Amino acid sequence: MLAVSLRSPAFQRSPCAGVSTSLRCAAFLRLALALGPIILISVFATGCTASIATAAFAKPAPVSTPAPAPDPLSLAPATATIQAWQTIQFTLTGTDNPSACTWSASGSSVLASLGGNQFQGQQAGNATVSVACGSLTAQAAVTVIPQAASAAITITSGGTYSGNWTSDSPDTPAVTIATEDPVTIEDSVLTSRGTLIRITGAAVGAHVTIDNVTATALDPGVKGLQRGAFVSATNVASLVVRNCTVTGASFGVYAADSTVSTLQVVNNLALNLEDRASDGQGGLLATRPDLGHFVILSRIAAPQGAEIGWNKIVQTMGQSSVEDVINVYRSEGAPGEPIRVHDNYIEGNSSPSAPSNYSGAGVIADGGATAPVTAYALFENNDVVHTAGSGVVIANGHDVTAAGNRIVSCGQSAAGAWFAMTYANAASIWDFYGSGPSLFYNNTVSATAGGLVRPNAEGGPMTADFWGSALSMTYPGNSAGENDFTNPCLVNGTLDLAAEDAERAYWAQKVAAAGELIGDQHQ
Repeated sequence: MLAVSLRSPAFQRSPCAGVSTSLRCAAFLRLALALGPIILISVFATGCTASIATAAFAKPAPVSTPAPAPDPLSLAPATATIQAWQTIQFTLTGTDNPSACTWSASGSSVLASLGGNQFQGQQAGNATVSVACGSLTAQAAVTVIPQAASAAITITSGGTYSGNWTSDSPDTPAVTIATEDPVTIEDSVLTSRGTLIRITGAAVGAHVTIDNVTATALDPGVKGLQRGAFVSATNVASLVVRNCTVTGASFGVYAADSTVSTLQVVNNLALNLEDRASDGQGGLLATRPDLGHFVILSRIAAPQGAEIGWNKIVQTMGQSSVEDVINVYRSEGAPGEPIRVHDNYIEGNSSPSAPSNYSGAGVIADGGATAPVTAYALFENNDVVHTAGSGVVIANGHDVTAAGNRIVSCGQSAAGAWFAMTYANAASIWDFYGSGPSLFYNNTVSATAGGLVRPNAEGGPMTADFWGSALSMTYPGNSAGENDFTNPCLVNGTLDLAAEDAERAYWAQKVAAAGELIGDQHQ
């Protein structure tokens, strides 16, 4: 009814007449809103109909919603306390490409990087872990406290043992196993100025499993002595070393003079092996009392075969010293049951004590001029990167096969200095000891990929892929073929060190795809 009254002659003249359109319409709109919805509807009969309708009923302009800010880069845990020689693994969030991130730790003497997001306490102190992913960064604070360690232990009965053991004497191993009963050392931390684990069987041989152990070899503190081995084993019937992390030892696993039913060295991480002698004052001499190796099998008979696989051995050139990383020396498997050396990653093998005559190799079949010689061994799918010496070498024995190995070594440092030896090769067959065709035969190299670069006589880069000595290649069954040396380090005559980075990434992806876990996994 009120709406009808507004249409009476008294309201035929626009109530906004005589006032500017914007002002009069705004005033009338306020009046209509005050009187209620019916009055507002009736306003459409006035001269302000269009303006008022627009003001009252127009949709608000859309409000743009800003894109959500990316999650900040963060590390978990943000703070942590660990004992010396324990490891810690960080979880990184806030990036879709963690492989492109760079990790570091302040004060490597307190906290050392084991690669990627894993670090190991070295000594008491505070350190900051930093990660950079492009322009994003994150940090975490780590406190390292002294290790709670027990004195050295001698095991004389079988069983499973766990603990933190240390030896301050270069003459006393942290752990001595002196029983032939089955013994397992697991989830343990070891430090020693001498050998870390010594195994001595008597009659039929010791049976030992070493699983998830972190071991650090310390400076012996005596001039002329070198650091100890992680595992030194003689007369073993069964030996398994898996998922261990070893730092600074002269040898990883030294196994000798045994006939084994089981021998496995798998999924271990070795960092900066060191075979130089101590100067007795915390430094190093140029002498190397015994040429070090990550694994050496010396006079081992393995009629049921043996396995050395999925190990990662990383050396920092100039800060470590090792000879052949994996050496099968006068040791033999059996037909159909070889000593299988496979899927190992070997980087940086060199020695500052041999700057111009380093003779170490990544993987080698080694021995002498007379029997016994190395026999029935299979070297396959290993990866040798950034090496001063050769990649895969057959220098002794018979029925040794090298297949599917990858050698990617550019020969120079980032500063442009050559480290590759002038006689290094990616792969080779050579009867080094002159044992003759009756002992050096049926050796093959095939399906090798990558390539090695070394300096030529003028100091420029040259490829050095396969080499077989002219005489050795005439012996029965010795052959090389179907290798695929693409030489990614040398592009149009120019060195491309990025090829080594690509190979590191390749191996990491291979490990992830296979679901292998490398190094000590216990926390």
